[in-house]
Parts: sequence; C-alpha cells; structure tokens
Amino acid sequence: MTTTDTLDLAFARLILERCANLIYVYDLETQQNVFANREIATVLGYTVEEIQAMGSQLFAILMNPDDFPVVGAHQGHILAAADGEVCTVEYRMKHKNGDWRWLVSRDTVFRRGADGKPTQYCGIVEDTTERRSTLEWAQRALALNPMLVYVFDMVTQQNVYANGQIGHILGYSTEEIKEMGSSLIVSLMHPEDFQSFAAILGQIASAADDETIACAYRMKHKNGDWIWLQDNVRVFLRAPDGSVQQYMGAIQDVTQRKHEEEERVQLQQQVIEAQQHALRELSTPVIPVSEDVLVMPLVGSIDSQRAQMVMESLLDGVGNNHARTVILDITGVPVVDTQVAGAILRAAQAVKLLGAEIVLTGIRPEVAQTLVTLGADFQALVTLSSLQNGIAYALRERRLLAR
Repeated sequence: MTTTDTLDLAFARLILERCANLIYVYDLETQQNVFANREIATVLGYTVEEIQAMGSQLFAILMNPDDFPVVGAHQGHILAAADGEVCTVEYRMKHKNGDWRWLVSRDTVFRRGADGKPTQYCGIVEDTTERRSTLEWAQRALALNPMLVYVFDMVTQQNVYANGQIGHILGYSTEEIKEMGSSLIVSLMHPEDFQSFAAILGQIASAADDETIACAYRMKHKNGDWIWLQDNVRVFLRAPDGSVQQYMGAIQDVTQRKHEEEERVQLQQQVIEAQQHALRELSTPVIPVSEDVLVMPLVGSIDSQRAQMVMESLLDGVGNNHARTVILDITGVPVVDTQVAGAILRAAQAVKLLGAEIVLTGIRPEVAQTLVTLGADFQALVTLSSLQNGIAYALRERRLLAR
C-alpha cells in the first residue's frame, strides 16, 4: 500500500466518522456489525465498542421482536439484490435509555463472496422516531376529528383517503366508500346539486394553494335520507404540470342547521304575512255604518301596492256585508295624483260590478283643481266635500229605497 493509498484510506475513514448519519457495514455470515461510525452513540446511545461487543447477538439484544420477520425478509432482498440496488427497511431498536427508536435503513451490497453472493452490506440509518410520532399524532387527530376529512383524486375521480367520520355522517364504511370508486359523487350526490358541482370543480382546479373553496350540497345517507354537508376544500397535491391532482376537504353535517334555517324562513314569512294582513286592515279599514252602507277612510299616501289593498278590502267588504253604498273618504290623502285618481276609478268600476256604488268624499278645493287639471273623469261618481255629507247622502238614499 502506497503513502497515497494510506492517506486516501485515512481521509475516507475521517469522512465516515464525521458524517452526521449513522453508517455501518453488516456481515451476513457472522450476523454482526463489522463497522459503525461514531453516530451510533447519537442514535442508540451505545459506543462503537459496545455495539461490536454484542457481536451476533446485536439484533437479539436491541431489536424489537415484532420486527424480526421484517428484517429477515429485508436481508433476503439484499441477497437477491444487484450491485447499486438500494433496499429499504423500517424497524425498532432499543436505545440505551430503554426507549424504542424507529429507524429506517437504506442498504446496498458491500461485498460478495467467491460465488457472487452478497456477504456484507452497508447502510445508512435515519432515526424517524420524532417524525413517526408526529405522523401518529396527526393520524389520531384526523381519526378523532368530528369533521369528515377526505382526499379526492381528480384524475381517478375517487377518494384516496377518508377518516372514520365518513361512517358517522353518511353511514358507509371506509371500504364501502372505496368500492364506489369513481361513481361516488354520481351515486350519492343530490341530482340538483350535481348539476352545479362542475362549477365547484372548476373553482378548485383554478384555486391557489392557500385558497379555500366553500360549498354546500346534499349527499344520500345509507338509510336513504338526504344529508346537507358544508365542505371546505383546499388543494392537496399538484401534478408535475402544476394542475390540481388531488384536493382535501373538511366536511361538516349541517342538516339540522339547514332545517332550522328553513323553519326560520317559514316563520319569518308567516310573520310578514300576518303583519301585511294587519297593516292592510289598519291602512284600509272598512267600517259599517248601517246594514248596507260602508265607510273606508283613507289616510296617508297611496302607492300601487296600497291601491291594490284598497281594491281588495273594498271588494271583500261589499261582498261580506252585502253593501249597496261604499263611502270612500280621501280627506286624509295628502296628494291626489294620476295614480290615486286611477285607483279610485278602478275601485268604483269593480264595486259597481258587485251591485254597489261609491260615494267619494273629502274633495278639498285643491284636490278638485288637481283632478280637473289631470282630466280625471268622476262624472259617474257621487262626489261630496265631507264624510258627514257622504253619510247623510247614503242614509237618505237608503230611506228612499226602503219606501
């Protein structure tokens, strides 16, 4: 061996010793480590000398018994591996402090015997205990999450993950959901919501990584009921070309909330209708002054909606009371314009069809002038200046008819 070879060997050993990863060489014939760098102390707490002293009992002393079959199969893969091929295995080893550490070894053939079969392999070890603990914590958090969390693949059109809440919300097991495959949405989504779902998928496809798409739709429970779901979706995985390949959703059952909203809307509508009815009675009161004479005093402005209410109240009053005369008093109407005049004329025509007549009272001088200016034709109506005169007229006509 030349001086240069000696320097190169020393330099290589220095690299191995300074490497931040645990590197080792394991002999398949003697079933023991023949080399391990100093990083073994960081990973397992033992010195190189302590590891070598364990000899062929290394695995028996430190490895979790449940992982013996896994490592045995791994060594079988190495025996059949080609040069440069990397074989990976995950297992547990006991730290010097008694804790179990999860390790991942990536091994490759290091030396072969005269028959070409591997006799030694070298590997690099990564301690994944913390990462696995975090993963287990995340999996537990997902499993206990009261919301349904899922991952949907837009290419295969099926769920690739769903936590246990899928059974609680929709009644199906995770296996049943997987069996539905690409027919999941078509099979379970309400037809009306399915029509608009394409637009939601379009929003997801164009969403930014930090964007949340909120949507609500109905899915069929296993018992046949329609369940309202609130879904908050975000991009989970992109394809190499940047397009959205998978998205993740967090679903909450909002069926009860939807039913409560519907009941609240119905109640609000009932209240509105009751208020409108009360307002109609207050704003267009029909007051009987005798068996067949009614008075409707109007107060305030009259728009198209109130004009319709006047018409309805008049017709109901005439029909219910079999009235022959209706006194429409407009003393309290501040402005009489074309709209008000038209409403009065239409009311008079409608009342006449029921066999009654309208007496219009409360014609103030300025109102008379306005009506003339507007060209309103009230010749077919009896018009009087005051409500008192109108009542007197109606009662007088009633007495004449009674003779």
